[in-house]
Amino acid sequence: MNRVVHEEFEIFCGKEIKQDDWLWCNHCHRCYKAHEFRKLRMKGKIFLLCHYEDCHGDLPIDSRPWIKLISDGSRLPHVPEKGTVYHIGLNREKR
Repeated sequence: MNRVVHEEFEIFCGKEIKQDDWLWCNHCHRCYKAHEFRKLRMKGKIFLLCHYEDCHGDLPIDSRPWIKLISDGSRLPHVPEKGTVYHIGLNREKR
């Protein structure tokens, strides 16, 4: 991640989320590494989106740090599988 993108990432996500942290998207229920987000420029504005092309989840609004989701003692794996749908509180399914 170059310096400019990293600065944008910190502005949108805060400094507590690191580039290699896993994020869970509340929109598509899948996980991705924070540095894998998509960046979209539209009409002079910058949008940081979920990693998955078929998802329109907004990184700052829809993503949650995975480590916070598993800290509640749930049965979620310590390291999520990429592409797996995790309905929090429900069984997981491969997408």
